[in-house]
Amino acid sequence: MKRWGRVATAALSAAVVTSVLTGCQIGSGSSGSTTGQPTAPAEITDHEGGPESPIIAGLTVPTGAVQLGPLVRNRSDRVIAAYQPDLAVALTRQGVSDAVSAANNNADGVLQDVPPVITKSGRPDDDSFALLEDPPPADVTTALIRLDTDETQAVQSIVTQIATLLPDADIDPDDFTSYCTVVDERVTGCDLEAEGVTTDDRTLAISMRIDTGNLQTRISAPSSLTQPVMELQVQDLSDPRLERAAPDTDELPVSPPVTAQEPDDVIWPAMDADAPADTPLLNGWVAPSDATILLSSFDPGFVVLNVASGADAREIARGYVTDAAPGSVVTTDSYEGLNEVDVTFSATAADGSIAQGTHVITARGNYVMLFYSPAS
Repeated sequence: MKRWGRVATAALSAAVVTSVLTGCQIGSGSSGSTTGQPTAPAEITDHEGGPESPIIAGLTVPTGAVQLGPLVRNRSDRVIAAYQPDLAVALTRQGVSDAVSAANNNADGVLQDVPPVITKSGRPDDDSFALLEDPPPADVTTALIRLDTDETQAVQSIVTQIATLLPDADIDPDDFTSYCTVVDERVTGCDLEAEGVTTDDRTLAISMRIDTGNLQTRISAPSSLTQPVMELQVQDLSDPRLERAAPDTDELPVSPPVTAQEPDDVIWPAMDADAPADTPLLNGWVAPSDATILLSSFDPGFVVLNVASGADAREIARGYVTDAAPGSVVTTDSYEGLNEVDVTFSATAADGSIAQGTHVITARGNYVMLFYSPAS
C-alpha cells in the first residue's frame, strides 16, 4: 500500500535544526558500515527488540536493527468475512441461551418478547470471535524497525530472508536497485513487494518499505534517531479455513539459504535532526503530549506510541481513525494471541484513503500503532 508522503517545509527545518540528537551521525551520509550506534533515551530503549527477534514465518529482525514496540497482528477483511457467518450463528445461539436463562428467572417462566442484548464477550478487549471454538488467526503481521548500523547489510538480510522464504518469488538480493532507489550513489528509499508460496504451501504477500528521512530538509521523522526506518508486513493469503496436516518432524523443510553480495558505493544519507514530537504526521495527525513516540515515519506513514493508560491508548487509536475518515464506518476487530491483545480500528475515507489504529495490550504496557494509506 502506498502511504502519505514526507513533510518538507523550511519552517520545520528552522524549528529543529538546533535540536540535533546527541550521538547521531551528522554529515553527507554513511556507506552502511561506519555509522555509529545511535544514542536513544531510556523511554525508547525500554521498548526495543534486538536482532534475531522473531517476526513471523521464520523472518527475524536483522543484525544492525531494532524493532520498536510489539508486533502488530490483525485480521484482514477477507478473513473476517470468511468467519462472519459462523460468528452470526454463535451470536444467535448465545442470544437464545440468554433468553432461556432470563425465562428461567422470570416469575411467569416465559420467554421475553425481546431477548437480552447479545454481547460477543465479557470484556471490550476479548477476541471478537471468542464465541467460536476455533477463532480465526490474525493473517496480517507488521513489524516496525529502526536501522541503526550497517544499513545496507540489514536491508539485504531482510531481502535474503524473504527470498529464502519465498523461493518462487523471483527475488534477487544482489540486485540492490531493484528494491532500493539509489540516486547519485545515495539511497533515497526502499520498496519491495513480493508474493509466493512457502515450503509448507502457504501463500504469503510480503512488503518492505523504508523511509530514509527528508532529503531536502535533512530532517527525519520524530523518534527515528536520524536513522532509516522500516515497515515490514506479512500477509497470509492462504485459505483461512484450510486444515493443514502436522509435519512429520518438528522442523519444516526449507529452501537453501539465499546470500547476497553487498553493493559498492552505496551511501545512506545522514539526517541532521529528528522532527519534533508535535510534527503533523499521518495526513495531519499530531501525537498527544502525554504519549511517548517510540518510532515514526513520513513515508510509509506510521507511528508507534507507548501510552500509560489502556483507556487512553484505546481512545487514541479509535479517535485517530474516526478523524482521518470523517463520516465513514469504523470497523473494530479484537485479536487475542498468547501474550497480547490487538484491538484494531480501521476506516476508508470518501477519497479512498485508509486509516488504521491498533491498540496492543501486552504485559509490558499499552502501545498504539497508527497507519495511513493514501488513495491509490
